[in-house]
This record gives sequence, structure tokens and C-alpha cells, in this order.
Amino acid sequence: MKTRLMLAGALVAVQGLTLAAAADAQTVMRFGWWGGPTADFNLATFEWGAKVEDVTEGRVQVEFLASPPGSPVAFHDLIRDRVMDAGYYVPGIAQGRFVLHEIAELPFIGASAEANSVAYWRIFENHLKQAGEHEDVVVITVSTHGPGMIHNSRRAITRAADMAGLRLRVPGATVGRLADTLGATAMFVPFTEVTQVISSGAAEGLFVPYNAVRDLSLARYLSHSTDVPGGIFNLVFHFAVNRNVWNSISEEDRELIMSVSGEAGARLIGRSWDHGDAEGRAYVEAEGIEITSMSPEFQAEIEAAFAPMRAEWIEKANGLGIDAEAVLAAFAGEVAALNAEIAAR
Repeated sequence: MKTRLMLAGALVAVQGLTLAAAADAQTVMRFGWWGGPTADFNLATFEWGAKVEDVTEGRVQVEFLASPPGSPVAFHDLIRDRVMDAGYYVPGIAQGRFVLHEIAELPFIGASAEANSVAYWRIFENHLKQAGEHEDVVVITVSTHGPGMIHNSRRAITRAADMAGLRLRVPGATVGRLADTLGATAMFVPFTEVTQVISSGAAEGLFVPYNAVRDLSLARYLSHSTDVPGGIFNLVFHFAVNRNVWNSISEEDRELIMSVSGEAGARLIGRSWDHGDAEGRAYVEAEGIEITSMSPEFQAEIEAAFAPMRAEWIEKANGLGIDAEAVLAAFAGEVAALNAEIAAR
């Protein structure tokens, strides 16, 4: 909690400094975001903005917009069209236009968003970027959120059949297909509308990491959580800048921005998800939500349900010029190495 308050205070300071110094900046990047201003993920995003200003000695300012300029679904296009200069977007909710990010949204990848985020950045830069899926914007760092869990208001979910008939909010296409395959009714709802559909009973449950249950104060509407080792899914975020805006920044400052973005940014933001999930798990326990651990048998059912989607991803990735099997192996190796690094701290 102390860290959260310190970062919240830092945000106030950053915003005040941005307003005072914007007139002296060579570039002011208007950055679009959504969700709560004290959510760990956004606090890390604000911290990243302060780092950009610091390393460029104020020549580049990041101005965090007071409200989203459109639906989160449209954020990629809003950056591309310079409705905002920069922001983060979720490839998995962008009208099914992107494929390769799904490598980091498969189940049971790992318990650390920091490890997953850094691993995904390395794979994106070294293998996926060349396919050109995101060439309309400049992706400067990435993140995955923490491991996704299953939460609902009806019953303990201890096997795949327990999801049948439930109306479950899903955050993106990957887990949406899983829910449909298992007999649930997948409801795609933007994060900004989650509280409404859960509180009204329109959705009986949802797939989110623990941090979101806390950030949205959802415990009053839920009775059961299924704890999934490594997550039943992850959601990928790309941090991007409008291409014309990026090209208007000097080469020196672009290099400085990348020094706090890229892998460094993925580590900073991924670590914030891990912090939020630890607090979120504690919140769920304190609020008396019943937590059931996913059994190996249940996990095998999920693996089987994902198998056709994994095979489809491999086919599509190969079609985009990616050696899909090799990249999957490389990603798994990066995640394992990073988890070992984190465990050794």
C-alpha cells in the first residue's frame, strides 16, 4: 500500500510538472489510457512517462489525457490516426485483426507478469515484429497482465463442465473462444464496463487477474474464484506512438526513450501487475470469496480445449512468415529463464 500511495503522489507531481514544462518541450505526446488512476498498471505507466521526460531532459513530455478519447477497442486506430499521439492498446480486442500476440495469451504460461512481459518483448522484437502486423504505429514496449483467473457468483468451478451455461465476461478473443468451447456464454465487454455487467447480473462471472477484482471492488458480487497455476490466459498490451510523432522526435531522444521503454518498460510494467495481483489475491481472501485451486485434471481439460487454437495459431503464424514452432519454444525458454531470475532475487 505504501508503494501505491507513493506512486499516486508521484503521478500528481508528474502531471503538475507536465503542465508547467509543456511549453518548453519540443514534443508533447498526448497519451491515452483507461481504467483507474491508482491501478498498479496505470501507476507504472505514469512512472514510465516521468522517466521519458527525465531521460530526454524535458524535451519530450508525456501528457496523460484526462479521459479516453474513444473506446479501448479502437485505441490502435486512434494512435494510428493521431487522435492521440501515443497510448496502449490490446491487440486481442482490436476486431480480430492481429494474430501473433496470441503466443503470450495461451494458458499456463507462468505466474509472473514481469517474466511474461519481458519474454514477450524479446520475442516480439526478435521474431514477430518482422511480420508487419503493427507497422501502422511504433510499438515501443509491451506488457502482459498477470495470470488470468476464473471468478463467478454461482458455484465453485472445479472442472470444465462447471462452466457450462454461465455468462462470463471475457477480455479478448483467445479466452472468448475457450469459454464458448467449454459451453459458457462468452460476453466481450470492455474493461470500462465490467462493473456494470457484473453488478447488474448480466454476466455471472469473469476472467480477470486478481488485481482487477480488487481495483473494481467486485468482491460484493462474487462468491467463487478458481486459482489457475500460470493463468488460464494472459492479455497482451502494446505501448505505441503515432508514426509521424515518433519520426518528429530526434534520433538521440528516440534512443533515450527506448532506454526506458523496450525491455526496461516491459519489466517495469510487468512488475506492477505482479504487485497488483498480490494485493488482489489478499483482497479476495479477506472478502471471503471461496478460492479453489485448479486440479491437474481440470488443467488437462483446458489444455485439450486450447489445442485446436494453438494449432490454428501455428498455421497462421507460419503463413505470416514466422517459424511458429521455433518461436513457441523460444518464448517458453525466455519465460523459464526469467522466472528463475526473479525467483533468485
